[in-house]
Amino acid sequence: MTRSKETIADIACGKQKSRRIGKIVGGQDATKGEFPWLVSITRRGGHFCGGTVINNRFIMTAGHCLCTGSGPTDFLKPSSIKITLSQHDLTNKESDAYQMGVESIRVHSEYSCNKPKNDIAILELQKPIVWSDSVLPACLSSSSKLRKLSSFDNNLATVAGWGWTHEDHSAGSRAKTLQKAKVNIIPNEKCRNWFSSQGKKTKIQDKQMCAGHEQGGVDACWADSGGPLMVATGESEMYMMVVGVVSTGIGCGRPFLPGIYTRVSEYISWIEEVIKA
Repeated sequence: MTRSKETIADIACGKQKSRRIGKIVGGQDATKGEFPWLVSITRRGGHFCGGTVINNRFIMTAGHCLCTGSGPTDFLKPSSIKITLSQHDLTNKESDAYQMGVESIRVHSEYSCNKPKNDIAILELQKPIVWSDSVLPACLSSSSKLRKLSSFDNNLATVAGWGWTHEDHSAGSRAKTLQKAKVNIIPNEKCRNWFSSQGKKTKIQDKQMCAGHEQGGVDACWADSGGPLMVATGESEMYMMVVGVVSTGIGCGRPFLPGIYTRVSEYISWIEEVIKA
């Protein structure tokens, strides 16, 4: 089935350079260039969050990635962060990865650092990206006005990033090589029931979505935040679109506690408003 998608860039979006059948918890190494829209967001030279290239001037990420910890609406300054494109191995000094500066930060106006609701932000780069085989824009899932919220339920999705490979830091470490993992998109009502069954009072909003496995073991984790949750568009297994932004959760890979993502389709109008401002 071909899925509705938004193209915000000036060239074709969502095509992977290469693909393998398939540290994110429970994941495996991605192929270099497999997700050419995925970027590393760094501060003081170190990776701390992921992001998605949506056109040649803008990066989509999570709002909480930009919180300073000083207050609910106190965010990092653009000059304090860098975007690394064409990244694969964080330790490889010989790679073709390169950095770009950030001109401005736009966090959703209804996001607060102490709450996961509306956890989305857009970073404007200081200069346009020059497209290449290793740097291409993502497709985004279309507005919910054109489709039902449930259209991705029970589909297999891919999450990728350089986050921790285990929630217990003594049992894992932050990934040096880009990791990817397959997770199921869980219907929101089922997700609410799962959290409740574990004694958690977490509220799953319609503007959020859950992805993981009943038995746990596979999940996004710390430092994967802001990165993309992706599904095949239906045109080809080589084409993907971003349907979620890694946002929050309880631990990493726990049974009946899947990861919680910002539902991209609910923010298409806001994204378009930001990039056209």
